[in-house]
Amino acid sequence: GASELAKSGVVADARSAAKDVARDNSVGNAPLRIRNADVSFGRSQPDASGKWVFTEGGRPFNSVRVNSSRDADSRGGSIPLFFSSFYGGSNFEPKMTATASFLNIDVCLVLDRSTSMKLSIVTNESGMYTSDPRFCQSPNAASRWMALDNAVRVFTNTLRTTIGEEQVALATYSSGEALPYCGISAQASTLDAQLTTDIDRMDQAMNSLANNVWNGNTDIESGMRTGLAELLNASRARSTADKYMIVMTDGHENRGDCVATAADCAAADVIVHAITFSDYADRTRMAEVARVGGGRYLHASNPAELAEAFRTLAAQISQITE
Repeated sequence: GASELAKSGVVADARSAAKDVARDNSVGNAPLRIRNADVSFGRSQPDASGKWVFTEGGRPFNSVRVNSSRDADSRGGSIPLFFSSFYGGSNFEPKMTATASFLNIDVCLVLDRSTSMKLSIVTNESGMYTSDPRFCQSPNAASRWMALDNAVRVFTNTLRTTIGEEQVALATYSSGEALPYCGISAQASTLDAQLTTDIDRMDQAMNSLANNVWNGNTDIESGMRTGLAELLNASRARSTADKYMIVMTDGHENRGDCVATAADCAAADVIVHAITFSDYADRTRMAEVARVGGGRYLHASNPAELAEAFRTLAAQISQITE
């Protein structure tokens, strides 16, 4: 039942699967027959002591519980025992309850591709002019973007080691401009990889971004809106999945309102984590984004800390460290 629910998200199909498996197994030389009411759906989460606790009806569903019995009121009735009739005994009435859980995760990375992400990771520069030779080039090996590229690979590699079923998506943002500069787009943000369990597509999307020219300001809200739309997409997002967004920036929001967007994410049951990279980033505002979004805030001053931040969040959302 849990396997079917994890795959399809359809309660009726999961219930049917549980009943089919029950009938394939015998109790007292007869198939085990259970009622619809014997199959319940809910959510299992760890309590303060770390013990996993099932709450019937808790959402999003990640567990199926089956109450099976062969008592007098069950569909199969109680089991007669040959010798008990000689001693005035009762029939055998076994009962068993079992719960199976799964981890479905839908997560969208929302990454900053404003012009400053092409600055060097070992520089005191706070911006880039259009006259800079790097402006009309793709990010070089010493840029903040390539440090981010490596950190995202750490994130995807961590997800590959988990037992859960993760779907990942990628959105990037700068700002929508009408100026005729190279790398400037009319779109403030783009969905670069749709939700998919094929994590290799994330790496492919990052490869494409590393080899393209992009520029712009820092419209964090636009990136978050694009990510939220994908996490709520009826054709790709799963009703049985926990939903997460990881927002990363190296600067200050100069378009939109990312804190208000974090509140909208929280209202849609999407947890928002935030990462800042570089000492120029607006740490106060992004910490507020994480607080409002119900997630964690992490800051990285160098590439190693950035990679560790992404590894930490990958481990947390897949619950392999809890």
